[in-house]
Amino acid sequence: MHPFTVAKLRCLPFFLSFLLLVPSSSLVAQLAPPSTGGVPALMRELAKLGHYKRVLMIGAHPDDEDTELLTILSRGEGAETAYLSLTRGEGGQDLIGPELGDALGILRTEELLAARRIDGSQQFFTRAYDFGFSKTMDDAWKHWPQDSVLKDVVRIIRRFRPQIVVSVFSGTPRDGHGQHQVAGWAAKRAFEVAGDSTVFPELKTEEGLDPWTPLKLYRSARFDPGSEMISFDGGAIDPVTGKTYRQLAMAGRSLHRSQKMGQLQPIGPSESRVTLWEDRTGKGVGGFWAGVDTTLLGLPELRALDPEARAQVERDLAVYSRQLDSLRRTLSFADPIGSAGALGRAERSLAKAMTSAGWPELGAEEHHIEAASAVARGVLFDAVASAPRVTPGGDVVVVSSGRSRPVDGAREALSLFVDGPGGVVRSAPGGNSSDAFQVDTTVVRVGGDLAPTAPYFLRSPRNGWLYDWPTSAIHDWGLPFQSAWLMAGADLGSARGVKVPGSSTASVDREVTYRENDPATGEIRRPVFIVPLVSVKLTPDEVLLPLGKGSVTFTVTLEHGAEGTTSGEVHLELPDGWSKPAPRPFTLTGPDETQVVTFQVRPPERIAPGTFAVHAVAVDSKGASYRIGSFVVDYPHIHPRQYTQPADARVVVADLTLPPVRAIGYVRGAADHEPEALIAAGLPVTVLDSATLASGDLSKFDAIVVGPRAYEIDTTLIDHNDRLLAYAQGGGRVMVQYQQQVFFAGNFAPFPLSLDHRNDRTTDETAPVTLLAPDSPDLRAPNAIGPADWEGWIQERSLYCAHTWDAAYQPILAMADPGEAPIKGCLLEARVGRGSWAYNALAFHRQLPGGVPGAFRLFVNLLGARPHP
Repeated sequence: MHPFTVAKLRCLPFFLSFLLLVPSSSLVAQLAPPSTGGVPALMRELAKLGHYKRVLMIGAHPDDEDTELLTILSRGEGAETAYLSLTRGEGGQDLIGPELGDALGILRTEELLAARRIDGSQQFFTRAYDFGFSKTMDDAWKHWPQDSVLKDVVRIIRRFRPQIVVSVFSGTPRDGHGQHQVAGWAAKRAFEVAGDSTVFPELKTEEGLDPWTPLKLYRSARFDPGSEMISFDGGAIDPVTGKTYRQLAMAGRSLHRSQKMGQLQPIGPSESRVTLWEDRTGKGVGGFWAGVDTTLLGLPELRALDPEARAQVERDLAVYSRQLDSLRRTLSFADPIGSAGALGRAERSLAKAMTSAGWPELGAEEHHIEAASAVARGVLFDAVASAPRVTPGGDVVVVSSGRSRPVDGAREALSLFVDGPGGVVRSAPGGNSSDAFQVDTTVVRVGGDLAPTAPYFLRSPRNGWLYDWPTSAIHDWGLPFQSAWLMAGADLGSARGVKVPGSSTASVDREVTYRENDPATGEIRRPVFIVPLVSVKLTPDEVLLPLGKGSVTFTVTLEHGAEGTTSGEVHLELPDGWSKPAPRPFTLTGPDETQVVTFQVRPPERIAPGTFAVHAVAVDSKGASYRIGSFVVDYPHIHPRQYTQPADARVVVADLTLPPVRAIGYVRGAADHEPEALIAAGLPVTVLDSATLASGDLSKFDAIVVGPRAYEIDTTLIDHNDRLLAYAQGGGRVMVQYQQQVFFAGNFAPFPLSLDHRNDRTTDETAPVTLLAPDSPDLRAPNAIGPADWEGWIQERSLYCAHTWDAAYQPILAMADPGEAPIKGCLLEARVGRGSWAYNALAFHRQLPGGVPGAFRLFVNLLGARPHP
């Protein structure tokens, strides 16, 4: 939030243009105890001043970005840099937790922000939802409307206004992933049309975004070296941290933990390279910035000045530039507060230039100089809430505290404020204030009509494979998240919302947090969420019910969000003809208290296969209804984020015969929800813990299933894989679902298997399937697999199929994407002693939690099958 312009926040075009110009450094460490940032922060801000350099990098996913190049440009050259990812990575896997889909998108968004805090860049997105791996651009366009993706990229270019765009990808088949190809195409096409006022004119009329023409388009040469390359020295040392830019980049890269992307931080030589793709300056590759006006006179706000005004502004800015250079040379590490006077003089020179120019908004330049002033003048500010959660209609008390150091013997007034649902509120002075230290208290009322905290992009159901961004959040479109609903700040030298020409100001904003003390680790900070008075969660949310199976057991978890007591009843809304269990009473006292109730539901005796909806509803004694649950994505390396889901379930009734098994052991894989899906269908599944894998009795299980990518996350499985093989030798059934290089390189299969670097997979979920061994028990019992069983699959058929295999294996199926050779290594069976072992690369991790009937029928066959003689 800009310290001078709070009063203008209702002016949407201005707010949009400014918001996208403020660098992400203002959001660093929001959940950490307060700090001015000291000399390092002052050096960072000073490096950003006195020039106009903006670079936008465009890729498809979290982790596509060239983190080293972003670090060099931002930290090394002081440029404003940003990464635009088409997606939030929702279609991938999670190697650190259970999040998939929307929740995984939240996690990976936060991991991108964590990386950006290290490399100093901003982060943006389009509406595109990651639908999973694709092989061609044409396949991607089947999921994403081409015009919508292009519009979103153009939107960000017009907001961020970069002189240079860097595309990670080429937009050709050599990019591999179809979504990568789309990102390359979109970068090039948006570069061509972003400055054309006839293309997406509504961005001007509806969002206040003027056309913007970038000057250069580069393509990353990380994977595709070109004939004319520009190299950047990633081995140079960053003077602020004492690390090389490569080290910083790899530290940021390592924060993509959900993808297991930890990196070493070598100190040797390193290069980041780009190839010139398009050039409007005519300067070719004379240098990355060749032909680009990187002075402040290149600012869009100053380009249209008449010659006389421009000459005066140029003289004023020359003085400003000399003062900044002098300040950088004389910055004292021992006494950064001594820089405040010189910084104030530079700020007044900038104000003089702005006055000569008609007082335009200079966005990032003003932000950086005010942030530098706050550091130099020792503005230390905190805002702590009385509780980590508040319900609609409730109150939260915010205690704001701030202090600053006098400059040249004089101390200026410190003004504190809280920005809540009702707008900016001036805090009431508390009882522990002095000239040096100010403490204020504010009571914030949360309107009863406010919805629980959730990301803006999840407020509406998706439109196919695009997020439906609500018009009420138009100022957030393209941002990682909306601003926190409860913010606070401190102003020094001015009143919030008042801009005084020539004045020296400092401002600090931060998210209001809840603070508590852990006796073992000390201070812990948490965000403040608006939560439902009664949170309602229904599990399972997807159930496949075999025809003839007696009942489904649903669990409803209620959680209280406030002080006091709430009583009422909870019930299920069920389809007509289903048994309707009586409502269950509940009483919740105090925040976080939970109550769990179960309902056993029976379908009608004569029910046909189909899909049926179930809803859980809690009704309190006042008649208020509650239908949603609140969830939090929370890991040590990210800012915690809350999202909500309706308490709904989908029951798929299908013709499914279960095998006569007594017990199935399951080794859970990455973000693996298959065990719960199997249990809900009526199978006796036990998730195996480390102790059982290491020394437990495995012989009691009729089959043991290893979940997807389990060998990457479970060291006990690796250490005791020999016990699984011995179990199979003794007559057991082992089925290993899709794995990656850790499994293949470790030779954990009973006979040799190999994985091709091209990753044999079938991404078309409708691809025809050929039965190579139609008499195999896999395909015959207890369910006869036919053409209908391959209908309704979601996202993909198979992935990481074996490329070569020993003769001991028998391939059961073949499948292929259109125009490709059949892949036969997706389901392989082998005899092992008196038992059997199977490698199964079919995408059951998508199908079983999604309630796909044919996938269930095949999977349960595999639990009891033996290889065909």
